[in-house]
Amino acid sequence: MKCPRDGTILSKVSLLGVELDKCHRCDGIWFDRGELDRIRDSGVTDAEEVLEKRYGNPKAVAEKVEGHMRCPRCDGRLQRFSYSYIEAVSVDRCEKCLGLWLDDGELNAIAGQKKKMDKELDPGRLKSFLRSIGRLFGKE
Repeated sequence: MKCPRDGTILSKVSLLGVELDKCHRCDGIWFDRGELDRIRDSGVTDAEEVLEKRYGNPKAVAEKVEGHMRCPRCDGRLQRFSYSYIEAVSVDRCEKCLGLWLDDGELNAIAGQKKKMDKELDPGRLKSFLRSIGRLFGKE
């Protein structure tokens, strides 16, 4: 498979038991349908650094890419897609297979926002907040 951004051959990498495809030139990562959810839900917020430590950054030769970005899996057209929890992160999604291309930094941004959202939605924090409201109105 080739990088949709710069035409470099993608390398197989593994993170938390999920096999991904990474471009060592632009540091983009291809996620087949459902793979991003598995990584995101793991709670790891420094996944890109983990991959760099494990696989390094070997030399990679880019080829010419013309026209729209194409899916490395099925050759469908990649379209911008807002992946959002708190703040939108623009990623590229295949219109056919629904795979996702994340550029450098986008995986960590998504994982960090997921962790922040989970912290905000922690049931213990909600119960504590409701108790404090009850105290304001003389109820416990």
